[in-house]
Amino acid sequence: MEGLLITARAVHFASVISLNGVLAFECLVAAPAFLAAGASEAATAALRRRLRFLAWLSLAFALVSGAAWLVAVAATISGEPLAAVLSQGTLRVVLIDTRFGEDWLLRLACAVVIAALLAARRESLQRVDPSIRWVGLILATLLLASLAWAGHGAATAGAAGNLHLAGDVLHLAAAGTWLGTLLPFALLLGEAHRGGEACWQTVARAATRRFSVVAIVSVVALLAGGMVNTWFLAGTVPALVGTEYGQLLLSKISLFVAMVVVASVNLLRLTPRLTGAAASQATGQLRRNALIEATLGYAVVAIVALLGILPPGLQTQPGWPFPFRFDFAALSIGAGIAVAILAALIFVCCVGAVAAAAGRYRITAGLAAGLALCSAAAWAPLRGAVKHAYPTSFYAPAQPYAAGSVVRGASIYAADCAACHGASGKGDGPAAAGLPIRPANLTEAQLFAHTPGELFWWVSHGRANAAMPGFADVLKPSRRWDVINFIRARAAGVQSGAVGSTLATEATAPVPDFAFEVCGTQTTLGQMLERGPLLLVLYEPPAPVARLEELAAGQPRLAAAGLRVVAVKLGDASDGDEAAPAVVVHVSRRVDKSLALFRAPGSNESELMLDRSGNVRLRWTASNLAPPDRLVAEAERVARAPLPHKAMPVTSTN
Repeated sequence: MEGLLITARAVHFASVISLNGVLAFECLVAAPAFLAAGASEAATAALRRRLRFLAWLSLAFALVSGAAWLVAVAATISGEPLAAVLSQGTLRVVLIDTRFGEDWLLRLACAVVIAALLAARRESLQRVDPSIRWVGLILATLLLASLAWAGHGAATAGAAGNLHLAGDVLHLAAAGTWLGTLLPFALLLGEAHRGGEACWQTVARAATRRFSVVAIVSVVALLAGGMVNTWFLAGTVPALVGTEYGQLLLSKISLFVAMVVVASVNLLRLTPRLTGAAASQATGQLRRNALIEATLGYAVVAIVALLGILPPGLQTQPGWPFPFRFDFAALSIGAGIAVAILAALIFVCCVGAVAAAAGRYRITAGLAAGLALCSAAAWAPLRGAVKHAYPTSFYAPAQPYAAGSVVRGASIYAADCAACHGASGKGDGPAAAGLPIRPANLTEAQLFAHTPGELFWWVSHGRANAAMPGFADVLKPSRRWDVINFIRARAAGVQSGAVGSTLATEATAPVPDFAFEVCGTQTTLGQMLERGPLLLVLYEPPAPVARLEELAAGQPRLAAAGLRVVAVKLGDASDGDEAAPAVVVHVSRRVDKSLALFRAPGSNESELMLDRSGNVRLRWTASNLAPPDRLVAEAERVARAPLPHKAMPVTSTN
């Protein structure tokens, strides 16, 4: 069934693009070229017949493939065999009750009207035919653009979804105007190359000039729409090179670049020759290259048909294929600026080399030399950012960085890791003395120089040089992520102890997300942080009643400065239960255990000011609490301050 779905999508996309291209070519290229060259109806009748035949053929394939696509979708949704889909009313349900069915009916209506317009056209009706062509082009463009609602662009929610969908529509319309017009353009050049009437060389020159303008505008639109789609679906390097979706997308981009190179040859080398003695030869070469472009373009369409049934790269765990990665956060400011400038120069050289590949060999050689020099120059500052990498280096945690995962990870750590790494994580477990290399201290800041995916690789496969076994056969992936969340949370708690009453600029992992109840309403830390900085007060009995009442009384002023206050009592919830001020929230026991990692030793109260990503930026204890005026000033500074590197935003819920 998957094969039918992919084939139907590929044929449908190709035929609708072809239909749109024929009508666009007639309106934007052929008709104006005939008029400019003074070509008679008799001279152009054969080409008009061929174009009409291509339009009818494209429409027929669009209808048949559209029906096959509908059947394949119905079978996929219902899980029934084809015979049951066709006999049990499944198609009717899909047509009426799904968005795909509604879009399919809209496309069918457009196709029926286009068929009526094609049937009504008469070459002799000069006053009617142009109007019919333009109406047909508008409907064909609508038919093509409606395919955006059958792709990933329609699945993105909110304002971002509108941008994604608009990018998809622009991409499709541009594909129809460029790729779809290539075959009709080749047909016109074929007529000119055969040298029927003398006017055909004039027609070929006029058509080529107009086609070049249409193609350039379409390529720019394709780039714009493609960049939007790539950003939403595979907007990171790991997603591009480490997922099936991204790798197919790179193949699509490579074919597009090849099309641009061929188009550059046509524009810069062959088009100027249409006015010389070798006009007939240039016309033949243009026709051949137009067919090559079309072949490459429809190969792109086949890839698009496959991409449409795959999960986007950003929704897939990327398998990093290289043994190294670049940690740009490790670069100094100067090195980062130098790398950015050199990267821009490399991009310019690449674009220039592609554009100049049409016979401007000296320019191409110069740009290639510039590309090599810029790449060599970039290596010097980049060398310090090179880190060893693993296939899972860019995995996103499969378990949310939240209190529940941290608590589960703590119990797994105690059972499987504490013997070597120690109960406190400092590498001083009872089995550590018998190991050839002391186990790593899992509370140092160096832990955050490694991605969660790298920790996942080590927990899964072990580290032979440190005599650490792998746990892939012992723990399920979700349990391994729980251990990693605990390790990172504990290290974050230890490292936050170094944060004082001066705004911290270094990165730490944030406080784990947690759910709590305030004034009878359930919310989470992540949801609160979306509004701005937050003061997290952690205290143990006896409760600092005076301080809590001071914060509760100052809440309106603090909230006006963008600062919310959340106070959590650690320890037994029944111990010393008092009439809690409004800033005190109610949490579960597992939240209590995870937040205990961030309390200050020797003090029954810690106040942590968190930025929007949940990182601890300021810290006070019972002996040096900040007055409300100071909290307001610091909250304003935290709100303006850039997020530290390697921030791990709190966006998950517990």
